[in-house]
Parts: sequence; structure tokens; C-alpha cells
Amino acid sequence: MEDYIWIIVIIGIAVIWKIISWIIETVQNSKKYFKLKPKLDNLEYSISKHKSKVEKDREEWRIKAEKWNARIKNDKAEVKKIAKQKSMGFPWLAEAYADYFAIKDGEIEKYLRYKKHPAYTAAENVKIIKQEKRELLKKNKIVSYKITYLEKLFPWLSELITDDEDEEIPVRIDDDNTNGDNEDRVKNFLTPEEYKSLPSVERNQMALDRYLKNRNKSKWAIGRDYEMYVGYLYEQKGYSVEYKGIIDGFDDLGRDVIATKDNEVCIIQCKRWAQRKRIHEKHIFQLFGTTMEYWIKNFKNCKAIKNFEEFAKFLNENKLRSIFFTSTSLSDRAKEMASALSVEVIENEPLGEFPRIKCNINSDEFSSQTKIYHLPMDQQYDRTIIGNRSGEFYAFTVKEAENAGFRRAFKHKF
Repeated sequence: MEDYIWIIVIIGIAVIWKIISWIIETVQNSKKYFKLKPKLDNLEYSISKHKSKVEKDREEWRIKAEKWNARIKNDKAEVKKIAKQKSMGFPWLAEAYADYFAIKDGEIEKYLRYKKHPAYTAAENVKIIKQEKRELLKKNKIVSYKITYLEKLFPWLSELITDDEDEEIPVRIDDDNTNGDNEDRVKNFLTPEEYKSLPSVERNQMALDRYLKNRNKSKWAIGRDYEMYVGYLYEQKGYSVEYKGIIDGFDDLGRDVIATKDNEVCIIQCKRWAQRKRIHEKHIFQLFGTTMEYWIKNFKNCKAIKNFEEFAKFLNENKLRSIFFTSTSLSDRAKEMASALSVEVIENEPLGEFPRIKCNINSDEFSSQTKIYHLPMDQQYDRTIIGNRSGEFYAFTVKEAENAGFRRAFKHKF
């Protein structure tokens, strides 16, 4: 019995000790809670304050973004207004244009100089750049207005302005210069290993294939290809073709190809443009005018007084034809003017396949015939005329040319 009493006492003591420990732990945790509560309250306040500030900043930046978008829109409107000026590059207008952008740069300079943490060096650099930029903008606008004015006087100039600095502008082919370089242009389309290891037929054909597949041709090369294609089409119809645009460049007066057969002369202007572009009436007027100029200077056997009525008669009798050949389409007004002026229009005509190798027959100093073929990249390619002698022709492949007894020109000079 006494054993049971001792067991009960021990259990009671353990329970009491557990209760006392729990009370002590609870009191300690309460003390910690009351000690940390101010900090927790302060943290919650800080979080709430930070969220409020973030929302406020977000709203301020939204308002700033809207203001900047409005200013950008206004800037674009102002620039367009200035760009619409069609007068000769008056200095005061260019000055105003430069001042406009100088003010914008001045605002950036002020911001860098007077912001909370000033960037004085950057502000000074912006100031220097602002002055240089103002002068360059002024000069640029004067040149731009002059070009616009000249384009109005001479519409054909617009075709000579390149879209980027890497494109070439067509110029007249100069006379032969015997002091020039004698490099083979085929090398531009082959690796040094290919040039050294391949037989001449394979080497020349590979260079030609790569030239034809080249997607980065200059405007000059693209225009030349199209003029040759148009000329080839007329040669297939029995016309004798003269390539004025390729040879004369600036001096072609808008006559790219002149095709003649019997008593008929075709004055052809070629435009290989992107489909997004449109041919406008100024090009039709130019072709009509250059056709009339050709008639005045070349039809000297006509005894009648040369006037517009006689010129119109030639056009009506198809003795002289104005033909506009293009890869794109004409505007409605251009079509209307072409119809009124009897200018024939062939539009949406893409560049087609045609032989590029010129197989030419000439005579050497001993009056012996020499049979030479020229690739499109060769020195005398543009000046070589095919069809003046029996046996001359255009070849599609190098093998075709060499099988006919022609060899490539020895001279490869730029």
C-alpha cells in the first residue's frame, strides 16, 4: 500500500514540475513578445509605407511617360512640318531646324548638371556635342533642301540617290587606262584555294554562278542586269540593241536601251524597282522628252520643219516608239499620262533568265580573227557589243563558249 502512495507522490511531483516549467516558459515567451512587439509594429508600418511609396512612384512615372510620349508625338509633328518645306535650302530654315534640336539637347544638359547627384563631366560633354550637332544638322538640312530642289528640276536624279552608304551610284564608264591594276575579277567570287586548284572552265563558271546568285548587288549592277535582260528580249525579236544606260551612265538622258529594226526605233527606259515602289508621271514625262530630243537630233533626213505635229506623226506611225519597261507598276496618273503621250508601258516584268557571257569576234593587229568571251565582271564587258559580226552570240555557260572556240579575255583590269 505504501508503494502505491510513493508512486502517486512521485507522479504528482512530476506533474507539478511540468506545470511549473510550462508557466515559466509561457512567462518568458510573453516577455519576448512584449519586447519584440514594437519592432513588429514598426516593420509592418515600414512595409505599408514602402508599398504606398511604390504606388506613388509608379503613378508619377506613368504620368511622366505619358508626358514624354506626348512630347515625342509633338516633336515628330514639328519635324514633319519642317520636312514639308519644299524651298531651296534657305539658311534661316536650316538654322531653325538646328536650333530646335539644340534646345532638346540643352534640356538633357540641364538635367545632368542640376539633378540631385550632378554629372558635370557628362553635362559638359553633352554641351560640346550639342554645338557640333547643331552645325552638322544645319549643313545637312541645307544640302537636303538643295537636293530636293535639284530633283524637282531634274527628276532622273532621284534614281541615283542610294538607300545606304554601301550602294554604288552609276557613273559613266571611263576610257581604258593602261596603267591600272591587272587583277582577275573572278578572284572576288572564289577562295584563293579554289582559284589556284580549279581548271579555268570550272573556275570561271563557279565565279559566274556566284555572281548571278549574289543577293547583295549594288543598284548599278541590278540596273545593268535589268537593262541587259530587256535588251536581250528585243534582240530575240530581231532588233539591233544599243545599251546607253550601261555605257553613258549620267549622260544617257533617260534612254537606257535603244532598239532599232528596219525603219523603227524604240527608245526604252528600264526601271527594276521593288514592288512596293510606284512609277510616277515625272518618269513618263522624262521618257517622252528624251524621245523627242532623240528625234530632233537623229532624224535629219526629214525635210519638214521639225515641230510637235511632225513628231506626233512619227509616234503614230510607230517609226519612233517610247517604251517604259519596269518590274513594278505605274501610278494611275502615270498611266493616264503615258496613254495621252503614246508611251508604251510594260509593267510588272521581273528579271528573267538570259545568257550573260558575251562571245565577241574581233581582229588583232595581223587582221586575224580572235574569238574572246567576257564574263559580267570582266573589264571590257560593258563596252563589248554582240551581234556586229557573224558568229557572235551570248552563252549561258563557260563550257558553251569554249566549245564554240572562244577563250576568255586575257586582260583583267579594273
